[in-house]
Amino acid sequence: MSNPVPIPASSPAVSPLDSFAGEIVPARLGALYRLGLAVVALSMVLLPLIYVGLIALAAWGVVLHLRYDTWLVSGATGRSAIYGLIAYLGPVVAGSILLFFMVKPFFAAKARVPDPITLDPAREPLLFAFVRRICELVGAQSPSRIDVDCDVNASASLSRGILSRKLVLTIGLPLASGLNMQQFAGVLAHEFGHFAQGAGMRLTYIIRRINFWFARVVFERDAWDIKLDEMARDTDFRLGIFLHAARGCVWLTRRILWALMHAGHLISCFMLRQMEYDADRYEAKLAGSDAFESTALRLRLLGVATQVAYDDVRQSWTSRRLPENLPLLIDHKAASLPREVTEKISAATSTQKTGWRDTHPCDSDRVQAVRRLNESGVFRRTEPAAQLFSDFAELSRVVTRHTYEKHFELEFTNENLMSAEEILRESAASTEADKMIGKFFGAVNVSLAPALVEVESRSVEDQERAVLENQWREARRTTKWLRAEMEKQSNRWNELRQRKTELTSAYRLARAGFRVEPGKFGLPEAATSAGEQERASQMELTHVVADLADVRAGLEPFMEAMRLRVTLALRLAAASPDPAAEKILADLGPVHRQVSAEMAGLHELSSELPAFVLLAQNHDHHANPGDVEREMSKLAEEMQEVTAGIQGRLKPLAYPFPHARGPLTVAEFARPDAASSSRWEQAFSETNSHIEKLFALNFRLIGRILALADAAEKKLNASQQNEEEAKEEEKVDAAPRGTA
Repeated sequence: MSNPVPIPASSPAVSPLDSFAGEIVPARLGALYRLGLAVVALSMVLLPLIYVGLIALAAWGVVLHLRYDTWLVSGATGRSAIYGLIAYLGPVVAGSILLFFMVKPFFAAKARVPDPITLDPAREPLLFAFVRRICELVGAQSPSRIDVDCDVNASASLSRGILSRKLVLTIGLPLASGLNMQQFAGVLAHEFGHFAQGAGMRLTYIIRRINFWFARVVFERDAWDIKLDEMARDTDFRLGIFLHAARGCVWLTRRILWALMHAGHLISCFMLRQMEYDADRYEAKLAGSDAFESTALRLRLLGVATQVAYDDVRQSWTSRRLPENLPLLIDHKAASLPREVTEKISAATSTQKTGWRDTHPCDSDRVQAVRRLNESGVFRRTEPAAQLFSDFAELSRVVTRHTYEKHFELEFTNENLMSAEEILRESAASTEADKMIGKFFGAVNVSLAPALVEVESRSVEDQERAVLENQWREARRTTKWLRAEMEKQSNRWNELRQRKTELTSAYRLARAGFRVEPGKFGLPEAATSAGEQERASQMELTHVVADLADVRAGLEPFMEAMRLRVTLALRLAAASPDPAAEKILADLGPVHRQVSAEMAGLHELSSELPAFVLLAQNHDHHANPGDVEREMSKLAEEMQEVTAGIQGRLKPLAYPFPHARGPLTVAEFARPDAASSSRWEQAFSETNSHIEKLFALNFRLIGRILALADAAEKKLNASQQNEEEAKEEEKVDAAPRGTA
């Protein structure tokens, strides 16, 4: 264990550099551990050598054929000479192709990675000093530079490969915004703990690089692979035989490499897990065993929050708006996660098991191992880790912009960026919408809901109010009683819609003359010709459409009760006017009614669009591309006719939310942001834009309206409770009094 001394109180007046109390006793690596690591590294090096041996064996086979099979072209004349020459040169061609594909991975260019954002030590003196102090305690070399990005991760790596003596520390800014100093210091100690293992880290570097290289060899496909497939399919069958043979050899070689890759993975996994356990000990020694456990859960929550935040980014980009500060948004999302979500994440983490093929132990095993260490730690400051940076907010904005430009490759200006205040407001509204839809609808698909708002402006008389309140209570009871069964019906509807999408694709492909795999599209195995598949898919589509209508009809009682519940709650609340709520409802109501009416057409488009994409992707693979173009033209006309109708109906409505382009109509919002270069791209872009934007808008509108309905219901519940309490008081007042 580490030997801590009393730690200075957490106070802004005390520098974090003065809060490290005590030293860390380095974790000793046993001789058996080092020997095992060396054996694993040696085994991993042997695997690529086996691959080189396969290349040499293939080359030797070609040479032997050229040397000893000359009899195929000796003494032959006429047509026999031609066939003999093909038989002699064919294996040479196939073997040469095989050798090319086997050697190609050695020279494949690395994927280009955007240049990182590197911090200036002069501008971040506290952070660099903090990192150096951790390195001193852990016994690792200080990094030569510190890079930052928007990942929920931190990593330390060799800057220029295994021979490099310089380390690079990469810090994900969401860690700094989402962790306190103690947790953040522990994460850094873990990363540098790997490098405290000395030669072990370099051996690990070898292991990881070889595993990555094998994955590239086995799974990577490029233009050469596609060209070989096309040549084998389109070339004269006499030469095609050898090209197909080359493809078969390439496939067999990759299967062998697949086996070697998995063998290497299994060999290396145990030692990689041990290295993680060893790095965990450094984290516990620095931050304490209790902090390790809280950090593990916090990292899980930040990971989920990141997914939610990026969903928000995608949705906001439909309005050409982007949060200017991703770390801030992620931190807000983590703080806004519902309690049941955090409980599920915690429960799932505690029940995880480490598998043989895992390179990292599961969190529960790591926590148990750290608990046994019972380390108190030497650094326990709990202020936000963002305070270690000189201007964290500005740095977050810079890194966020870099992420959009270099990683997402988005084109935007400063006008597209939302301020921090807007981010939090939009994030809170999005969280509230999710919460409200979950509260009212559960897992029922809200795109099936009718217009929820039919509010009458006239006042409600007292006598009428009692009747309406009873109707509201009955509607609320009905929705709650039906919801569980309706969730099942909604899931069934979703499954049927997916089935409809698959059958629509099969039908359109068959109409264009393609023969599809029956099993892939759920068609009878006996349907092998394009005509048979067209008839089979059309017949099955008829049944699926009928089933969808039946399920939709089964959902109607719930949907009608929900519409009545929301409408009555808002109408009854109007008796006590709230100008802000009335303004929101006046803006959103007409848009919601029309957008909800467009959902059926959008569902049809979402079933047709995948078929259009499949036709475009397979256009060049058809013997008669003109047949494909005719079917694409017909489908494009049908989709554009639907989108044109939607445009006409949405044109009079103003878009009710802020937009980077300023005031615009809902029709303008639904259109694609950029013009397309071809009619096919235009048809796809228009349809896809309407589907993505209007489904998202419908969800957002329903969430906002349900938030108003929820507030109205709370008032009604409070009013009902007050009335009941008043009646109870009247009973008490009317009861006979006792005498003293």
